[in-house]
Amino acid sequence: MKISYWSPVHGQAGTTSNILVTALIAGMVYNKECLLTQTHFNFNNMEAPLIGSNSKNAKTTDYFRDIGLDSLIRNYKASKLKQESIEDCCISLPGTGIHLLPGTCKSNRDTFEDEMETIFINLIRTIEKHMGIVFIDLNSGNHPLSLKVIADSDLTVVNLSQNMGFIDYFFDTYYHLISSKTFYLFGNYDCNSKYNIYNIRRRYRKYITPQNSGAIPYNTMYHDAQCDGKIIEFIKENHQIRRSDHNGFFMVKSINAADKILKQAGIQ
Repeated sequence: MKISYWSPVHGQAGTTSNILVTALIAGMVYNKECLLTQTHFNFNNMEAPLIGSNSKNAKTTDYFRDIGLDSLIRNYKASKLKQESIEDCCISLPGTGIHLLPGTCKSNRDTFEDEMETIFINLIRTIEKHMGIVFIDLNSGNHPLSLKVIADSDLTVVNLSQNMGFIDYFFDTYYHLISSKTFYLFGNYDCNSKYNIYNIRRRYRKYITPQNSGAIPYNTMYHDAQCDGKIIEFIKENHQIRRSDHNGFFMVKSINAADKILKQAGIQ
């Protein structure tokens, strides 16, 4: 099962933040086995919120040298991948159900993107045979590899903001991505805006319904936990709290969004 996360524009909808919280909920609340990876060369910041460092940090390059996407691609080229070799290239996050496949350490963008264009789709199909759910954080916009992965995914989570111009831009420009395999997720969500999710659903009712949409509210403590590399601890401490508690609204909405995503993908 492949679930890809994508946004029309970089930096507005909290795509990486959204995939992290929903994947962790899938693993920790719904007990799903998940592999988490990305296609980014720049903005390669998925690992740091989970483990405190990423593959492009010069101080930790050696730590990532024999694991991650680069290592898995080398193994894939050399021989048929087995579950053990996939897991050996991942960082297992105990108590979460998550296998983190770190991004590239390569310094040459052209080399990386040429290799990804050639191999990535078949690589992910192979991983999919051994892992329950593969969550993929894609490059935003009209990136050729992103569009290929979307076409091959079981579900695409389109990450949007509450900016009506942004939403109109998506439907005007990427209308070909509208399908039953699309879920609309509103990141950095502000429930006090007049453009709340209920009004957005009314305005775009032809496309956006209660079943195929959700929201991840902005939460200061979750944001700080990302910066500190401690979002696993944050989710562990908060996923069972009540809605009325300090982080309750964030967790209830995030769990609700993750539940809908899994249901639409046919695995919940």
